[in-house]
Order: sequence, then C-alpha cells, then structure tokens
Amino acid sequence: MFAQQQGNGSLDLAKHLRYFTRCMRTLLPQQYTSNDSTRMALGFFIISGIDLLTQDASSTDPKNSKNASSISATDRSNFRDWVLSCQHTAGGFAGSTTHTLPPHEYDGWDFGSLRTEPGNSNCSNIAATAFALLLLALLADQASGEAVFYGVDRVATLRWLKKLQRPDGSFGEVLVDIPNIDSHDANKKGPGSVTETIAGGRDMRYCYLAAIIRWILRGDMQPEDPGWVEDIDVEALVRHIRAGQTFDGGVAESSMHESHAGYAYCAVSALSLLSRPLEGNVAETQTGPPQSSVNIPYILHFLASRQFEYTDVLSDEDDDEENFFQPDSLSRLSLTDEYPPFVGFNGRVNKVADTCYCWWVCGTAEILRQMHSSEGVYVSMAQESARRFLMDKTQHLIGGFSKHPGGPPDVYHAYFGLSALAVLGEPGLKPFDVGLCVSKDTIAKIETGRRGLFRRMSTNAESSKPSANKSITGARQLSRRDLLSMGEDIAGCNVNDMKQRQTSEGPALLEQIVQRARNSLQVS
Repeated sequence: MFAQQQGNGSLDLAKHLRYFTRCMRTLLPQQYTSNDSTRMALGFFIISGIDLLTQDASSTDPKNSKNASSISATDRSNFRDWVLSCQHTAGGFAGSTTHTLPPHEYDGWDFGSLRTEPGNSNCSNIAATAFALLLLALLADQASGEAVFYGVDRVATLRWLKKLQRPDGSFGEVLVDIPNIDSHDANKKGPGSVTETIAGGRDMRYCYLAAIIRWILRGDMQPEDPGWVEDIDVEALVRHIRAGQTFDGGVAESSMHESHAGYAYCAVSALSLLSRPLEGNVAETQTGPPQSSVNIPYILHFLASRQFEYTDVLSDEDDDEENFFQPDSLSRLSLTDEYPPFVGFNGRVNKVADTCYCWWVCGTAEILRQMHSSEGVYVSMAQESARRFLMDKTQHLIGGFSKHPGGPPDVYHAYFGLSALAVLGEPGLKPFDVGLCVSKDTIAKIETGRRGLFRRMSTNAESSKPSANKSITGARQLSRRDLLSMGEDIAGCNVNDMKQRQTSEGPALLEQIVQRARNSLQVS
C-alpha cells in the first residue's frame, strides 16, 4: 500500500523541496529505469521544481536557509557539464549521455555532405533539446551573467531544427539516416549512401518544443547579421496547428485525430511563442495576430468541459475499475450553483481526474487570457475546488504529487502539480511564466543568456574582420601571406604542415584561393 495523501489543505513547501532534492541527490526508484533515454526531461522537472519552490535560487544568506536553494555551486557546474555533454555535433541534444558519443568519436565525420558516415545517429531529439536549453538557464546563477548558453552550438542547433520541419508545417522528433539500398532510388544517390529522414509522428508537442527552441536561440536577426540562420516556415507551422482544432473545440495531435487538453496547451502555447517578444512583460506586450489563433469560443468551451466533480471510490467498489463516477460537467451548472468541494480535470471525454490536467487546462486558459486580454477572453474555472483536489487528494505525505488519488508521487506530476498551483496563484511559489512552464526568474536568465550569445557572435565577427590598414577597401592592400593565412583559416590547415602530408589537396586549395583573390585584388 502507498502512503496516504496529505489532506490538510495547505502546500507544505519544505516537504516538496525535500522531495525534489532527494530525487536530485539519490537514485530514483526502479520504475524510472526505462526512462534512461529521457533523463534530460527528468532533470528539468527536478531542477525546475526546486527553482519554483525557492524564492532565490542562488541565495546563500543564512536568513533564507529555510527557503534557500538546495543546489550548490558545485552541483550547478557539474549538472551544466552533463547537459553540454549530451550535445550532438550535428546540432541538438540527446536525452541522455547513453545516446551520445565522446566528441573525438565524431572526428572526420562529414555531417553536411551525407556521406556514408552516420551523420545523424538518431541521437538528438527535439524534446531533449528544449529541456536542455531550459536546464542551462535554470542552472545559471547570478555569477553566470551572459554566459548562460556558452557552449551551445546555436547555429548547428537552429539548422538541425529547420531540418525537422516537414513541408506541411509539422515537426518530427529526430533525424535519422536511412541507407539507400536501391541504386534507382528517388534521390539517385546509389547504394552505400544515406537519405536524411524525419522520424516521429506529426505531434502537436513537437510544434510546441520547436517554438521553445526558436524563441530561446533565434532572436530577431536579419540575413546581414552575424550568426543569422534561415528561419523555420512559421506560416506553415501556424496552418498545421490551426488544422489540429477539432469539432468539439479541442486540439488533437494533428488533423482528424481525437482532441486532448495536453495538445490544446501545446498548440496555444506554440502560437503564443511564435508572436512573443524577445523580452518584456508578455501580458502587456503580446497580442497574437488574428491569423495565428485558434477558434477562441470553441476552445474555451472545450477547456471548461474538462472540469468535473471528483468523488472518492466507495469501499465496496472494484479496485480494478478505471473510471470513478462523474456527475455532469461543471460547464452545465448555472451561475447560482455552488461549486462542489473537489473538482478534478481530465484530458479527454470520459477519463478520470489527473493531477497534470489541472495544469494543461488552466495553463491553456491563462495563455489565451494573456494573448487576447483586450478582448476580455475568460473561462470560468472552479479554482478553489481544483486547489482542494490537488491539496487533499493528490498531494503526497512524502512530498510531490501523484497522478491519481492514492498513487505514489512521481517527478512529472509533482512538477505539474506545482505548476497548476502557480497558475492558480498559490502563495510561496515563484512568479510563473505559463508559456514556457518555468519561473519568471528563469525567463530573465534566458533573456540575459540570449543577449550574451548575440554579443559574443557580434564580437567574434568584428574580430575576424581585417583591420583597417588591411581591409579590402582600405589604404593598404593584402599581401600573399595575408591571403594564405585567410585560406589556412578556411581550409583548417597550414601550408608548411601540408607539405609534409601525403595529399596535395590542401596546397591546391590555398593556391585556388590566392588565384581567386588575385582576380579581384591587386596583391603586393
């Protein structure tokens, strides 16, 4: 038997903090073994849970010891190193070091030309990449400053992300290299070659994760700016998301599928991120363009219909029974009716109450309210009854939240239970950003880290330019040695070293560069 739920109607911050800290410092229960490939996600839920429960994640003031971060500077550094160790040379992050190779193992692989080497080994996936970027921000402290994303290959990751988008606007999960067996295949590359293929379903979750990665890394750069990368097809993505809205107002994983509250959140939040400013107060500055929105009245009706009265299982009922008795939806109650004591949320019709759906539903409603604040968008939720359901039915004695009443806590539902309470305005939790599902402190770190990335790219671009007395348009002309140095940088070799090698490609390439330069410059 599992321990009973805590039923005192209050949020024990210290107990939840101990739960997440224990998950961070010790081995997780054996039930998590099969989740090795998603360790990046588990790490996000744990670290972000600790962050949400601590008023100052980097505080070392003894006065704040009760509510101080349990993540030491050493732990932050080690966790950051682990996250970066999951980065793939061709872009993106893997969910675990189990799915990556040491950097030197990639030496000599040509990821751009799709030669027979395994350029895409099914390592990087879109979920791990989004969680990795959020984790790097969560792990940053006040001393990190603009170095939050140092070590992230921004250009490679954005190029990899663009490759994950299909012509219909949807996103896949991973890129895989499929060997070409037939010499008459459509690509006509012949046996021994590979075809880069997008794997994973047309899933609304991938659209949301792509929007997260894009908002964090891309910025508003123009083609003439250093570090510019071609953007994803935003219009196609918006069309794909809008096509996912179903007859009942909800959103499915893709067109013509069953609606689901989790997909509704992913769709609405993705649209929000696509029009979100890079910095500033989202609630004050964001107004999603009309063409970027789903049908608002329909989706509000769908969200309101996800709440229902929760009733405990009677002692003489079958333990194997999946669904509890559920009275009519609260959406059909009149304004004079009182809310029942406990209100749960489900993700689909005829499903039981689940902790995380309080987050998916209330979070979606809050994003819609922010996106369309000028239009007075609002949906009535039984907030206090929903809070009591979380506090008295799924909050666990050892900390954390369970999926269903009576079950054990897990890091996924523990985090989304806190997220739901943060949206409902629970005291003691950090101010919360609904679109990215992290604290607003973390958003500030992301914005600072993005500025640092862009400033570093700009500085590197300036330092790589020829100095004033050696510029192409300057007073002095480039010498042959200058051009050779530039060629060595491009070719990644040294002329003198190349003389000792068994290939003639290096010097020949450099001479070609010199010759091309001579055609456009007067060389001294």
